[in-house]
Amino acid sequence: MSNSWERRYRMDLLIVNLRESSIRGNVLVELNKFIIHQSTEAMRMDLGFHLWNSELTFPILLQEVVAVYPKLLDPTILTMTETTRLCNALNVIQCMASHPDARIGLLRANIPYFLNPFLQVSENVMRLLQGVTLSILDLIAELAKFDESYGQEILLLLLDTQVVHLCLHCILHGHQQIRKVATFILVKILMQEKGLKYCCTLPARFLLVIQVLHQLVDKFTCDEIPCLQQIKCVVQCYLCLSRVAWVGGIYDAVRTYFPQQLIDNTFGNITRVSPSSCFSPDDLEIPNMLHQLVLNLTRQPPQ
Repeated sequence: MSNSWERRYRMDLLIVNLRESSIRGNVLVELNKFIIHQSTEAMRMDLGFHLWNSELTFPILLQEVVAVYPKLLDPTILTMTETTRLCNALNVIQCMASHPDARIGLLRANIPYFLNPFLQVSENVMRLLQGVTLSILDLIAELAKFDESYGQEILLLLLDTQVVHLCLHCILHGHQQIRKVATFILVKILMQEKGLKYCCTLPARFLLVIQVLHQLVDKFTCDEIPCLQQIKCVVQCYLCLSRVAWVGGIYDAVRTYFPQQLIDNTFGNITRVSPSSCFSPDDLEIPNMLHQLVLNLTRQPPQ
């Protein structure tokens, strides 16, 4: 029996067993283990496509998500077993989203709207649902692939679900890993022309974006040691915003809320180029971005 045949047999058996409500919790555990053991991206995409096209699988997983809604009113009654089961269901949906056809299918099926209630909670509730919040953000990050097929449709569908506002909410109230993933999603949106326009068209929305980013940098300064990827995402966000700073009279707002910590060497131990004479282009990426950002913010506005 070939490994490929064994893998497909195991996959089909798990999908069929998922329909049995009495054993579904255990099946979700096994399905997550099976996903983890997919050693290549191609294998993961194949599994995602197979899951998406299997009868009843997506409705069953959606049922697992919706079943938790009543307990959002009092998440203290949500047991660890229930939380783990929900995260397992979300991870399977994330595996689906690894395939482009399934990804656009999930968005056309309005999957973000079913996830939003978990992200619209208060800071205290989010603290109790950290694992669930992180699983949802990881799923949204998997959906947010704008440089592939259906990319622009995916962007517009996500923007319609208030994903920017929800990411900002998570940056303000989530723990470090939640903030990291939410900022990653935000910068991917800002790097798209239509996403940048969306964030800058309404003054209130634009002001909220730069205020939240400023508060995030303040967290880095006061009580959190950021990693290189976090700093890079924040700098990329400001760089995107600075490129449209002349439009609509928002230049002064960008400068007012720009955190000086990014350029006053507060994070020099992270962003400084190694003194070695031989360095990779990656070593220069953040310093070059900061240099361009300073240029964008110090130019005189056009008369």
